[in-house]
Amino acid sequence: MLIDSIAIEQVLPCLADPAKIRFHAHTSANLTPVLPYLNTVVSGAIYNHAALALTFNKDYRIITLHPHRITGAKIDDLEDARSILDSLSELINDTWERRADLTPSYERRERLTPLAVYKLLPGTSCRQCGSATCLAFAVELAAERASILHCPPLFEPPLADKRRLLIETLADAGYEVPSAFRDPNPVD
Repeated sequence: MLIDSIAIEQVLPCLADPAKIRFHAHTSANLTPVLPYLNTVVSGAIYNHAALALTFNKDYRIITLHPHRITGAKIDDLEDARSILDSLSELINDTWERRADLTPSYERRERLTPLAVYKLLPGTSCRQCGSATCLAFAVELAAERASILHCPPLFEPPLADKRRLLIETLADAGYEVPSAFRDPNPVD
């Protein structure tokens, strides 16, 4: 076991959503040695080895792990914060226990910008995805809150090249790509 406890030190209003809170918590042990292993196991994490920080989304919440501190934003309330910290404690300790079977990743994954994603979308703003515009859909894709499967025009033959490039771009950045499209050259 790496950490025994995580204590909430500060609760503040959330800057991103005034109806939610953010927190700062202190860990009982230094998380530095487990961060590269967590970077391997946490899907969509953004790791900065130089800054010793691992950031990821847990549903709509934003979590960042530092050597002795964990911060959370867009947290529902104090009970939600405690629940998240309990699950993080389990994740951290489980990952630490399994480290001999894992390959640590020191790779820094950059989050795609909505504009980079937008350039690879059809640009028709057809609303079939449920968003008002392709740019709005790009924001959701870049934040990993939507799937390319929600864009029917991407799957029309004229857009096969754009679709391939978008899938490759998402996969190269470490984003989850639907299993049917993990091959960079899916059958049209």
